[in-house]
Amino acid sequence: MKHLLTLCMGFFMLLSCDNKSSQSAAIATDEPEVNEDTLFRVIDLANNLKPCSDSLLLSDIVEDVEYVKLEAAEKGLVGEMNHGYVSDSAIFYTSFGNTTPLPHVFMFDRFTGKFIRTIGKSGQGPGEMHWPVGVVAKDSLVYLSSDYRDELFVYKIRNGKFVRCIPLNKPYAAWYYYIGDNRVIHFPFYNVWNGKYLMCDMSIQDFEGNIIQEQTPDVDYTGFDYRNRPNTGQGVVWTYKNHPNVYSFFTDTIYAAFGDTIRPRYFLSLGKYKRPLQLKMSPEWKDYIIFHHFLETKDCLLGNFGLEQKSWFFRYDKKSKEIKTWKQDAKLWDNLPGFEWIIRSAPGITNDIDGCSDHLRKMNYVNENQFAICITQDNMDEIRKIVSESTNVKFPEKRQQLLELIDSLGPDDNPILAIYKLKD
Repeated sequence: MKHLLTLCMGFFMLLSCDNKSSQSAAIATDEPEVNEDTLFRVIDLANNLKPCSDSLLLSDIVEDVEYVKLEAAEKGLVGEMNHGYVSDSAIFYTSFGNTTPLPHVFMFDRFTGKFIRTIGKSGQGPGEMHWPVGVVAKDSLVYLSSDYRDELFVYKIRNGKFVRCIPLNKPYAAWYYYIGDNRVIHFPFYNVWNGKYLMCDMSIQDFEGNIIQEQTPDVDYTGFDYRNRPNTGQGVVWTYKNHPNVYSFFTDTIYAAFGDTIRPRYFLSLGKYKRPLQLKMSPEWKDYIIFHHFLETKDCLLGNFGLEQKSWFFRYDKKSKEIKTWKQDAKLWDNLPGFEWIIRSAPGITNDIDGCSDHLRKMNYVNENQFAICITQDNMDEIRKIVSESTNVKFPEKRQQLLELIDSLGPDDNPILAIYKLKD
């Protein structure tokens, strides 16, 4: 009887607890005070897919915008824009096509857009690579990756001189990575190594390639090998307050690196909308949540995902724990059989900053707290129309500046970058 009474008392104590505790249980830490950004939270998407609005105002997450028109020089004509990075003094972009020989990265002045140089050489010799993928600048160095070499190529920003190669501890080209103090944080994701199907969300290593810590999903590999493996695609990564984050499809968890430690920050509860691990690529994928993009500010976590051939968005308020969701019609992937689940684009955000493109998925991170939209000959007519028809923008003078820049864009010019700063 005594034990029964004790159990009952414990049960009622649990019932009396505020349910907020289940959404903000602190991660165990040796720090005397737990930083709000290291708290572990549960975001219950499965039970909050109730559209409450048509869009989000960009001014809710962005505080300023600036434009840089990249100079079109003889050796600096950009082809297809790939990955970019903006430092305090320079703009770097990797590019595919339209250049001979293919440069590995273009470098422009941060404020004037003046072309400075290309960095890297094509080839297979020391310090040479082919098909640039990523670019990150830190201090006086720039770190480049290639899609056929499992290492980072390091060059001096000042003169473009090759410094060294940093081996990556997983044999897979680094599309996304973060450079810390003598540390590389990268995201091998899911690939085949030594004939076996392995997974790794995040890896912290030193500059010699030695593993410091990894986040490897606890998944049953039975039945998976290089002939039979789930098609997971790339993970979704971003950096917030100098801490790289990654969303793991296998665990529905967002992990972040704090120094040499990987900690979980958010659990995205998907319920019946979680894609089964064994599900191969098929039209059935449209019945499950497929994440595409995340943005994060001091106040909120913003995400975009596809579900039921619609483009969905959610905003999680870090203080109130409130979840708001909305959905929009979206273009599909050319109606290819078996690919009905792929959502190409949908606005998601109302751009009340300057009226420029409001497609969340076209907003690519260029450093820890900024993203950029590239305006090229291919999309300038569409963006001019959007900007011209926009009303009630926060910065009408910048809206006018953007229109003038678009009108000055010639057929052989390099792109214009609209660089937005996220709220700190």
